[in-house]
Amino acid sequence: ISGYPESLRNYVSVSRPEHQERAAQFQAEGRTAEAILAYACARQSEQAVRLATDALMQLFQSPEGWTLAEARRLLDPLESLPIQDLGVKEIASTLACASFVGLVEASQLGYHELMFPLAQTLRNIITHQNLNFPVSLFEITMLEATCTSHRAPAAAHSQLTSLLGNPDLPSHLRLACERQVAALERRSPADEWAASDGPGLLKLAGSHLPSCYKKYAKTSVLTNQLIRGPAFELEDKRNFVSLADALAWVRVNAFSPLNTGCKINPI
Repeated sequence: ISGYPESLRNYVSVSRPEHQERAAQFQAEGRTAEAILAYACARQSEQAVRLATDALMQLFQSPEGWTLAEARRLLDPLESLPIQDLGVKEIASTLACASFVGLVEASQLGYHELMFPLAQTLRNIITHQNLNFPVSLFEITMLEATCTSHRAPAAAHSQLTSLLGNPDLPSHLRLACERQVAALERRSPADEWAASDGPGLLKLAGSHLPSCYKKYAKTSVLTNQLIRGPAFELEDKRNFVSLADALAWVRVNAFSPLNTGCKINPI
């Protein structure tokens, strides 16, 4: 115990039954983040997931807004649990929350390379599992387009105009889309960021070089393109992403892009 940081000593010295008792007490007192962590320490995975995902979905709907620190405090304990061994509902709700938090974090950090795969992952989970998620597909697509507008203005313009063509688009999002489209149409080519300028991820050495003959190259599940540079094998041993993409992905989302609930660790 003496080798642990002081902040963790109160957790590693406590038995699982004691953690479970603490969790119930924290939950009764409305100390949700502490209750989630205590349930995770007690290895009560289902309780931790249900409490965390319910709290996150309420947080996403907060009229005062929310911060990444608040979301991470609720989400991070779930990364220590075997989410892949839980039921479909628990897996889907965990991955949806993790994908959305990762999407927002990537947008704030300027990781435009991650916006499409994260947004598409979230859309797939919501659609395929018929998940009652508090953030609409319209909002997800608009966030994606807004973040990538300086790097891929034509694609962002296409996404936004497609949203405007949907009669079901809510009025407050329609106004925001119209403003974004107008701003894009006024923007001159000189306003766009060069490939080497602006925020984004650093390039991994060798990540643009082919690693083998083309006929042996692996296809990335994130981009559907042949992988350049080192490849990273995912948990099913059949699908791959580039090592550069795997390192980028885990900066904002610990869970595999295959949506199995498994974590990936490319380091």
